[in-house]
Amino acid sequence: MNDLADKEFQLASAVLEDCRRYIAAHKILRWDVVKWGVSVNLALAVAAATPALAEIRIYLLVLSCGVAAASWLLVLHYNRRVTGIRDQAVTIIAWMKERGVDYDSIIGQNTKDAYSRGEGYDFQELILFMSILAASPILVLLGLIFLHSK
Repeated sequence: MNDLADKEFQLASAVLEDCRRYIAAHKILRWDVVKWGVSVNLALAVAAATPALAEIRIYLLVLSCGVAAASWLLVLHYNRRVTGIRDQAVTIIAWMKERGVDYDSIIGQNTKDAYSRGEGYDFQELILFMSILAASPILVLLGLIFLHSK
């Protein structure tokens, strides 16, 4: 490789490493959003079980549903960002291949095919996150149902 090509390869490798780091960071952010959403809804469930707050239990349920919905929107936002970063990685890998470095054969995976699912790449993880967030307001609802009769 000539000096310019060597510098271009180093830059491409650095950007690819940044992509890997950004993907990992955003996946952690998605999980953090789920944890915080469920934690807030658990706190709202405890508040709904408090006899002193009996008059506002329905509002706590609405707030809990809002927290779950906002959390889900944030998870989707981070997922879209990860998809964009993966697209960037595919572009860099294609650029490297044009210049004689076959990244896919090195790692034993066709990156373009693997990332072609777009936002559905982490489908199982997203279904799990959606289920957890959708179930979290149920705790407030249970407090509303069972404590309403008292």
